[in-house]
Formats: sequence, C-alpha cells, structure tokens
Amino acid sequence: MGPEDVQWVSDVQAKKDKVRRGKADVCIKSNIKCNGYAAPKIRLFEPASASAASSSTQPPAADTGLLSGQESAVLYDSQTNSRLESYHHPQQLSLVPRFGTQEESQSFQFFLEKTSDLISVYSQPYLWTVLLPQATWHQPSIKHSLIALASLHQYLTTVGPASQRANQNFVFHYNNAIRALVADKPSIDIVLAACVIFWALENFNGGGQSAIDHMQAAIKILGEWKSKRRPNDPAKDFITKYIEPTIRDGVKFASKCRVEELAGQMSALSLTTRDVRIMNFDYPQFNNLEDAGDYLGDCINKILVLKSQAKAPLSPSPDLIEQMEELDARLYKWMNLFQNLTATGPVYIRRMLVVHNVTANILLDQLKTQAQYSSTTDEEQEQEARRCRFDFTVIEVEDILRYDPLATVESRRKKPPSLGFIPPAFLVATTAPKPETRTRAINLMRMLNVTEGPWSTEHAVQIAEGMLEIARDCAVPISAVDLRHMHFEFDEGRRVLSMRWEPEDRAVLNVSMVKRINAQSMNWRDSDMCSFIRRFGYQFPSSALMQSS
Repeated sequence: MGPEDVQWVSDVQAKKDKVRRGKADVCIKSNIKCNGYAAPKIRLFEPASASAASSSTQPPAADTGLLSGQESAVLYDSQTNSRLESYHHPQQLSLVPRFGTQEESQSFQFFLEKTSDLISVYSQPYLWTVLLPQATWHQPSIKHSLIALASLHQYLTTVGPASQRANQNFVFHYNNAIRALVADKPSIDIVLAACVIFWALENFNGGGQSAIDHMQAAIKILGEWKSKRRPNDPAKDFITKYIEPTIRDGVKFASKCRVEELAGQMSALSLTTRDVRIMNFDYPQFNNLEDAGDYLGDCINKILVLKSQAKAPLSPSPDLIEQMEELDARLYKWMNLFQNLTATGPVYIRRMLVVHNVTANILLDQLKTQAQYSSTTDEEQEQEARRCRFDFTVIEVEDILRYDPLATVESRRKKPPSLGFIPPAFLVATTAPKPETRTRAINLMRMLNVTEGPWSTEHAVQIAEGMLEIARDCAVPISAVDLRHMHFEFDEGRRVLSMRWEPEDRAVLNVSMVKRINAQSMNWRDSDMCSFIRRFGYQFPSSALMQSS
C-alpha cells in the first residue's frame, strides 16, 4: 500500500502539544539545558486529494549537536513499506556497520536484550522482538522510535554519566522519529506501529495521559482503516494480528477514568471479555513503594495458595476461573498504578518490584497450565510471552547487580526489597523450560550471595542443581523436572534434605529418582521446610500463610 493510496488521518503528533512546545519533563528532571521541541505541524499527513505540503514547512528540528558529525545510515526502500517479514533478522541488525552510528547500534542492542523482553511480558512478543526490530532497517521513524525507547529505558535504570547520556539520546531520537514520520509519510501500518511505540515511550516515562493520547490516535486510525480497507491489502495481516492486539494491550494499562475517555472509539477494537474486565478493574492509587510491594505480595500469595490447591481437573471450576481472571486484572492494574507512583526510592527497589510483577505473571501462567485454562487461542504467542518472562527476570536482576551501586553494596544488600532478591531467581532456576535459562539463573543466585531469613542463595542453588542432575541422569527434558514434580523430606536429626522426583504421568515414564543434600547449614524446621521451598522462598506474614493450610 503506497502513500498515494492512503487516506491520511489527522495529526497523530498534535497529541504531543504540551510536551513538544515546552521543555521535556526528562530535561527538567535531569537539569539538562533544553530549548524545547520545535512546534509541530497541524497534520502529519495530508488527505490523498489535498495538494502537496508547502516546501517551506519544515519538520521539527532535531538537536544535531547531541551527535555532532555522526550520520544515521538508514536504508529506505519505499517499495517495501508493508513487507516487514522480508527484513533482516533483528539479531543481525546491530552487527551490520551500515545500521547506524556506534551509539545507535549499542542502544539497539540494549533494546533487543532488555527493552523488548520487558514489553513482551505484557504485549505481543513477536511484534516487539522480531517485527519492529526488522522494520528499523527500512523505516527511519521506527528505528529512531525504538532507539529512543531503549535510551529512555537505560536512563531510568542506570545512574551517573551513563544515565545522562541515555537521556540526551532519548530526546534526540524521539525528535528524529517525529521528523521521519512527517517527512517520509510511510504506509499506514508503519504509522500505527509508531503510535504503539510512542505509547510505550510515554508509559515508561510516566506520561499516562500522553500514552492514552497515542492510543486514541491509533484507535482512530485503525477505525478509519477498517472502514475503508480493500481486499488483499498487504498491511492487513500485520495490523490485525499484531498491531490491533497491541493497541488493546495498551488500553488495558490505562486507568479506569482514562479508559472512559476512549469509550466512544472502542467499537474499532475487537475487545474480549477479559479485556473489558481488566479495563474496568478499579483500585486505589499507591502512596509509596511499600504499598506497591504489599499489593504484589498479596497477589503472589493468592496465586501460590491456588497453585497448592489446583489438582488439574478436566476443566477449571467457575470459582477458580473467577479468581484467576481477577488476579490477571490486578497484575495489569499494578503496572498502571506503579507507573503513576510519584514517591521516590532506591532504583534497585523499584526495579525489583517490576521483577516481582513479572514473577507473579509467571506463577499465574503456571497456575493456568495446572488448571488447564487458557485465556487466549494463540498458543504460540502465549509460549513466547512465557519465554520472555523467564529471560527478562534473569537479565534484569543481573543488570541490577552489575550496574546499580546501591544493590551491590553489601550493607545495602542486607536490606533487600520487601519481597526479596532470591524468589524470582529460584523460580526461574527450578521451572524455566530451557536448561540454559536455568543454569543462568543458578549462576545469578551465586552472584547474589544473600541470606533472607532462613533462606539463602546457597540452599537455593543446591536444590536447583539437584534438579538439573535428575534431568540429566534420567535422560528426560528439563521441563519434566519442575518444582511441582518434586517431593521434599527433611531429616531434622541428620540434617539431610531428600528430593524425590516423580514424573507427572507414571504411565508414560515409570521412573523416579532421589537426591540428598547436606543441610547442616540450613536453619530450618521440618514443619516449615517443604512449604517454604514450594513458595520459592517467598516469605509472607503468618496471617497470610494461614490461608494455604
């Protein structure tokens, strides 16, 4: 679909007026000298019947001083606007010299390794990990948008000079993304893709209303495209399979009052019952990081209780479905509330709260699998989302330990986040479907080297390594040796922990194995040891744990 065939819609960028005309919030926060963005055009794209825009109208000017003397080497082919599947694989792009400057390549690599997996936890993994990175090769607006998003992510999760450089790169590439959209007039699928990237940018930056503005623009464009699309439109599959679901995901992250602003446009989206439930879920705002941790802890405890009770029936009971869907909505809503939390705190505490939210989603996935319940018909997308969650958990905690000074100072590490450092890593080390992911999580726990109550990384590593040995000795896939397949016994007199593995279906594989661990250093009692391990080391008040007894 060429630009000349498209009925261009009203200015997407007009939604950014209050940010474009003044100093950017990130510049104010970081004390960077900033003269603000140039004023936007009234429209990004003119209707097909209108005359060409005046050559005297220039797109917003980028601050080229940020990267003086460096050119962005981007190949652009107007004949391949909508053929995203024909682009290079994203894992190769950042290694190609013509992709761009060194700074662009490094930021793009950051996006591939960290940012894309984080967003994929909540929205359309294949879009964020493959299709959009592929599009950077031919679409300058997508390239600059993704680099801006990665730079913002880096700015928010690092400290010192590296953080300030990332902030400057964010402003520079965000401005260049706007320029590219204005100048190139790409096809409608690319315009919609830019809308969802801008939504992600504003969500990362805490701009709730701006994020909704981008979703509002995307919904309007999508509605007009649906009403006018032609048979055999080359953009159809990309928009319907990836962009429209991503827009639905974006709306679900909005507060209830902001969702109500979009009520008149919702007919353009094919909303499911689950979508509507999440959108209508209401919860009081957090006042501080402790509130955010308590909210997550309550969700995690409820999931663990349900996991201990689920017996994998042929179909889950209506009551269990109700509870799982409510937890699903609460975890979505947590992210919206957390993004709007203005209270400050150590960077590593904030980052670990996001990790625990991802961990809660992994646990909820496992509960749904146990109960043989699926909230989506796209099994491939569901599996990819789960992979991203495991990968993100390990990579993010590794990154916290390496680059956040507050997390790596021993005196600080003795005061871990309220939900702990160990449980997310132990969860991955004992339940991830790939052996390399489990091994990486085990190495992460060694790097952590912390004690949390009666639980330490030393204990967690021994259990996780014992499970790897069982899979190897029995010649079974590592996915068959999950923590829920393990039976633990603790001999308090001899101080020995026995781990017995039995396959889920003894009719298919009639074998079992026992591993014993010297538990002399384990400060455990027989009464609490088994349940503690099955909670992945999560420690909750006694009143909360009584629910599972």
